[in-house]
Amino acid sequence: MAESSSTVKGRVALVTGGSRGIGKAIALELARSGATVTFSYNSNLAAAEETAAAIRAMGTECLMVQGDVARKEDARRVVSSTLEKFRRLDILVNNAGITRDRTMKKMTDEDWEAVISVNLNGTYYCTAAAMPAMIEQKYGRIVNIASIVGEAGAFGQANYAASKGGIIAFTKCLALELAKEGITANVVAPGYTGTEMVAAMPAEVLEKITSKIPLRRLAKPEEIAKAVLFLARDADYITGFTLDVNGGLLMS
Repeated sequence: MAESSSTVKGRVALVTGGSRGIGKAIALELARSGATVTFSYNSNLAAAEETAAAIRAMGTECLMVQGDVARKEDARRVVSSTLEKFRRLDILVNNAGITRDRTMKKMTDEDWEAVISVNLNGTYYCTAAAMPAMIEQKYGRIVNIASIVGEAGAFGQANYAASKGGIIAFTKCLALELAKEGITANVVAPGYTGTEMVAAMPAEVLEKITSKIPLRRLAKPEEIAKAVLFLARDADYITGFTLDVNGGLLMS
């Protein structure tokens, strides 16, 4: 019989792109709930050290690993570093993501490839690397971060929408294949969230978006993190599911 995940205390979690924004909020939420946390970061060492210090201040063990998940060698090293240090991996949160927004008329091959490489390929590389340990344990919780854009599309974001829609489809396949191994795979699809990425948008664009959200505000990163915690801790009988956290902007 599969283990219950009624707590994350004593579990080992890996969050990719965990030094800033939604990823940081997820890493902190899991640590606050008792998990040992590894997170990866690509280039911002100062932000990574700040996140690690916040986790350690809770009295929780933490490992930060530099790596670009678009590179299969880096992605696998992020996972292997976690296993070498903590001897197990219970929760994988594939959060690392980038945007290169342009209309299709202006999009370059490089814009397309960069976004697909980080968002979709990175999710695949990290999951493939983590699966053997989870299968051996007969336990695992995979939570992939997609986006409302992967469900509804968005002007000027064909590359991003394709990557996030791909993550949703990929997760359904994982759920089917890994259920017998005691592993669940789910998606959290955030709406527009108050991160640096969104804050960089023009004020008039943000205002227009916010006016269409029934709850009339952006999500807080912490609200996305709580959805991830739910799927990692309390959702033993949920798999292949996309949890929308978008303030009612998209209702399926």
